[in-house]
Amino acid sequence: MHAAVIHFHTLEVYARSIYSCGMEPEVAKYHLGALALAVADSIASVSASFSPSGRGTAVMVLLSMEPGLPISVLATSIGLSHAGTVRLIDRLEREQLVERRRQITDRRARFIHLTNSGKKITDALLKAREQVISECISPLSPNDLDILGMLSERLLVANGFDKDGSVSLCHLCGYSRIAPSRGKAKPGRSPRWNVASEG
Repeated sequence: MHAAVIHFHTLEVYARSIYSCGMEPEVAKYHLGALALAVADSIASVSASFSPSGRGTAVMVLLSMEPGLPISVLATSIGLSHAGTVRLIDRLEREQLVERRRQITDRRARFIHLTNSGKKITDALLKAREQVISECISPLSPNDLDILGMLSERLLVANGFDKDGSVSLCHLCGYSRIAPSRGKAKPGRSPRWNVASEG
């Protein structure tokens, strides 16, 4: 799939005409879909230059935000079977992007962390993705961005891609690094994972 080219000046002029005269619902849906595909194509293009696979990228971004996740949590987060996630971690470990670490209190448990190389690649990937999004929204005024943000959040929550439970946002652009969760754990407490049988 070829990345769509967004003509920002044309977009800005067109957006101004929309604000002044309104837009038919069907046309609005078409433009939302077109914009979503254009941004997704651009993000996929920059991601491909940093990472070998979509799910591998998702794992690395998740680990950059929350180091030390067990395989069971990673599997649920990226929508892959436990066995498939083990194979994915094996591959990323061979590429020296992640590593398994033992838990001090339970030597059977394994937690997955990024290596230094993995951290550098993930940081570069997230910066490249952020640049894509910044260029896309650059024609918008602060007021436009405020409206866009509120509408986007409403759609994300209404469709189940909320900030607390979904990783769809996380593996796209590191969303949870900048948007505080409504369900933060209390200071000094760490989440408890059932990881005795982790790979």
